[in-house]
Amino acid sequence: MIKLKRVVTVSILLAILSGPLVANADELDDKIKEQNAKIETIQNNQNAAQAELAAIEANVAQIENDVLAILKKKNDEEQKLTDLNKEIEELKVVIAKRDEQIQSQARDVQTNQGAGSIIDIVVESKSVNEAIEKAIAVNTLIKANNDIMQEQTKDKEKLEVLQKESEERLVVITEKTEELKQKQEDLVAAKLDQEVQINELSASLATEKSQKQKFEAQKAEAERKREAELKALAEQKAKEEAARKVAAEAEAKQKAAAEAAAKEQEQNQNQAQDQNQTPSQDTGKTVDDNNTTPPAGDTNDTVDPGTSTPPPATGGGWQAPLSSLVITSPYGNRVDPTGSSGSFHDGVDFAGSSGTPVFASKGGTVVEAGFHWSAGNHVIIQHPDGYYSYYMHLSSFNVSNGQSVSAGTVLGGMGTTGNSTGVHLHFGISTALWSGFVNPAPLLGL
Repeated sequence: MIKLKRVVTVSILLAILSGPLVANADELDDKIKEQNAKIETIQNNQNAAQAELAAIEANVAQIENDVLAILKKKNDEEQKLTDLNKEIEELKVVIAKRDEQIQSQARDVQTNQGAGSIIDIVVESKSVNEAIEKAIAVNTLIKANNDIMQEQTKDKEKLEVLQKESEERLVVITEKTEELKQKQEDLVAAKLDQEVQINELSASLATEKSQKQKFEAQKAEAERKREAELKALAEQKAKEEAARKVAAEAEAKQKAAAEAAAKEQEQNQNQAQDQNQTPSQDTGKTVDDNNTTPPAGDTNDTVDPGTSTPPPATGGGWQAPLSSLVITSPYGNRVDPTGSSGSFHDGVDFAGSSGTPVFASKGGTVVEAGFHWSAGNHVIIQHPDGYYSYYMHLSSFNVSNGQSVSAGTVLGGMGTTGNSTGVHLHFGISTALWSGFVNPAPLLGL
């Protein structure tokens, strides 16, 4: 019975020890639910922000249209001002020439006629015909001068109008230029606001999802341990039941042997009385206590949760960032797929499905893990040999700045964030941070 008590004691201890594991799993489950609530809130905020970003993009497009319209108006006004200044200069030349003509004609009248009036001309004439001819000549000259003076007056008035119009157009051009400048500043501010909102939402969502993944991993480990402890507890209970059965069988045998001995003793006593003889001392039979030793306890088996197996390294120490490599866009010159990436491709694009594990191609230190409008969710690793490796357009990442990683560490999942036309991994290698890019294919043995 001592061994049976020991088995029961061990079972109780196992039950007590399994309690914290259950509580820990439940606590982690609460944390996961809390993370789900946070993620849902962020996603709802992200949906609202996306609507706001759509409005910002529409505003950006409108501002760009306004800028183009203002530029056109500015160019039109500048062209009109150029034409107007040319016309003013031409009119100034005409007026100047006419002034010289008027002054010349006035000098001719004084020199040729030498008279102050038509009467003097008639009196001084030698005949009536001469007087008439001189009078007609003087009248013709006077009329011509009057016509010139009228044209001169009209041109000067027109000059004043044109100069005033020129000044007004200068004011218009200045106002349009200032308006253009303000529109351009608004455009820059709108785009910056858009980028900031995208970065904040993506970073926050990535952080909360990473935290959720950590809790889920902890919960899985707690549940694995709990299952192992429950399995051990169930096995121990089975051993306990077997020990109880063995003890009960032994107790029943001992009881039956005692009853048989008592019955035999009673029969002997009855025979002695019948023969009127002194009964001889009965030597009682002893019955062995058939205690059965319960089986020894077994060991707990642990379950290997398994990990994604990275591909082997090449001769140069670099290993493939994916389990399977299918190149969709090699390193070098190419046609720009988005209109904003440039005609030179400084890395290699590999095909795959969303969420496919992306491995560190070589051990090193994470120097950048975040979101960029072009690279999307990305990770940059600095390696001891001076190289940098780049992993872009990830759906998410689970490493942080300053973290040391080894070759084969899962950095995140393949995605299409940032300036991307579809799910793929942009993998790059450089000799300096964001510069000095080299062709990764030879280093990967491709």
